[in-house]
Amino acid sequence: MATTSAAQVSVIAVFIICVGCYFLYSNVLSSGVLYYGGQMSCTKRVEQNQHLPIIYVITPTYKRLTQIPELTRLGNTLRNVPAVHWVVVEEGNQTLEEVRHLLMKIDIQFTYLSATRYKHVPNTLKGIHQRNKAIFWLRNNIDISKDGVVYFADDDNTYDLEIFTEMRYTKKISVWPVGFVSKKKYQTPILENGKVVKFDAWNTKHRQFPIDMAGFALNTKTFYLNDDLYFRRTFQKGYQESSFLEICCTLNDLEPKANGCTKVLVWHTKTKDPLVYRSSYNDTESDTE
Repeated sequence: MATTSAAQVSVIAVFIICVGCYFLYSNVLSSGVLYYGGQMSCTKRVEQNQHLPIIYVITPTYKRLTQIPELTRLGNTLRNVPAVHWVVVEEGNQTLEEVRHLLMKIDIQFTYLSATRYKHVPNTLKGIHQRNKAIFWLRNNIDISKDGVVYFADDDNTYDLEIFTEMRYTKKISVWPVGFVSKKKYQTPILENGKVVKFDAWNTKHRQFPIDMAGFALNTKTFYLNDDLYFRRTFQKGYQESSFLEICCTLNDLEPKANGCTKVLVWHTKTKDPLVYRSSYNDTESDTE
C-alpha cells in the first residue's frame, strides 16, 4: 500500500512539474520573450571570450517571405563574431516559431522579443517600437554601467566581419561609412586631423548627425548616463538617427573607425521579393507580413 502511494505521489509530482513547465513556456512565448544561452559550442565561445566587451546587436524584423533567408544570412555572419548577443525583436504581439527555430540553430547567445507597433505613428518611423523594446530590455537585464557595445543592425543589410572588430572598443560613439544610402554609393563622416568635422550625406544642412542607423555604435554606458535615450514618437521623417544621437552626443564625441572612415564595411542591401506561385504541396506558411 505504501509503495502504491509513493508511486502515485511521484506520478502526481511529475504531472505538476510538466504542467508548470508548459504554462511557463506558453507564457514566455505569448509575452514575446525568449532567451537562449547556447549549446555547448556556444557556451565554450562565451567562456573563451569573457575578456571582450559584448556587442549587443539589435535587429527589428517582421514576417515576410524573405525574413528567414535574411535572418539566416545575418545570423551566419554573427556566428563568426566573438562575444556577441543578438537581440531580435519581432513586429507584433508574439514571436514566431520559425524564427525561434532558426535562432536556436544558429547557436549564439540571443534574446527574442516581440513589440506591438505604436498607435498613431507614421510608417516613416518604422522600427522605433522594436528598437525601444530592445533598449528597455538592455536596461532591465544587463549591467549597462559596464563596457559593452550596442549596434542597430537591420536584417536586410550586409555586414563585413571587420565592422564588428572596429566597433568592439567604442568609448562612447563610433562611426563609419555606409554603402548604398539615399541614392549615394556611400555616405560617410569627413575627417580633419583625425576628427569628424562634417558629413558627405543626404540633408546635412538640417541634421546635426546625418548618419545612417547602420553607421554608428554606442557604448552601453551611454545608455546608463542618459536615462532618456530612446526613440521618440515625435521624431520627424528622415531625422530618426540624428534626433536620437542629439540626446546623448556631440560632434566631438564621434570616434571615426574603418581606417579613418575610408572603408565601407556595411551596405544597405535588399533581397528582391521572390515571385512565388502557390502550390498544393507544403503551402501552409503565410507569405505576407
